[in-house]
Amino acid sequence: MNLEALLDELKGVNGYVASAIMDFTGEMLASNSTTTDVDLQVAGATFNDIFRSAHAAAGKVGFKSANDLVVQTPEGVIIMMCTGVEEKAHLHLITILAKDGNQALAKMAMHKIAPKVMEQLV
Repeated sequence: MNLEALLDELKGVNGYVASAIMDFTGEMLASNSTTTDVDLQVAGATFNDIFRSAHAAAGKVGFKSANDLVVQTPEGVIIMMCTGVEEKAHLHLITILAKDGNQALAKMAMHKIAPKVMEQLV
């Protein structure tokens, strides 16, 4: 199974717009989009920086690194997930949904595919 096929599992989520798998630096390893309106390379790299800042901020208050980050806007939702900074494959997954997208289902799907992604890259 390839990484793009794993992202296909997110396509069935109501409101799905795009998704990607990145390494922790923001380099895109795989992506999928239903539109050309979203520059996933730029969005992924930008939100990856925000996620890495959340990792650091969580540490400053005595917590471990962030596992998930949700950014809600009037037009949509960006969900990010980390496989774990201590894992052999420290990866970030991103899913972009329309404003009425099913966040709960997207998060469940992301958590389901994360171990499969790591299996392929470790």
